[in-house]
Amino acid sequence: MPGKLWNHEEEELLRRLWDNGIRDLKVLSEKVKRPEGAVREKSKRMGLRVVVEAPRKRVTTTPVPLEGLVTHEEALKVLAGVLAKLREPGQDKVELQRLRILVVALQTYDSVLEKFERWSEIEKRILEMDEKIAELQKAQKMQA
Repeated sequence: MPGKLWNHEEEELLRRLWDNGIRDLKVLSEKVKRPEGAVREKSKRMGLRVVVEAPRKRVTTTPVPLEGLVTHEEALKVLAGVLAKLREPGQDKVELQRLRILVVALQTYDSVLEKFERWSEIEKRILEMDEKIAELQKAQKMQA
């Protein structure tokens, strides 16, 4: 259901505020005494780009510090130990199966750890970018 129609004075006020550098949706909404959604839609129709503040609640999904995880180096040391054990003569079938399971588990673990580290780095960069965006938006509000 559409809201009340904008009159010429309200449109002119919105245009003047925007021309004077006020681009924050919340501020514009307060100045023209219209809901943010109405100002956003009217601004779109008028070809004006407004700044919408993103929600600030961000929670990392990566538990840091990574206590208890085996590092790549530690996994390689275990693998070296497995290889040394495989060189020893006289291994029975059960021991060979156990060593094989260790090799497969270490390969899988190392692959998953590598992916986890990449995602952790990506997430860290995204959070840093969010902080920079928030700082820029704050500086833009201060100029308005």
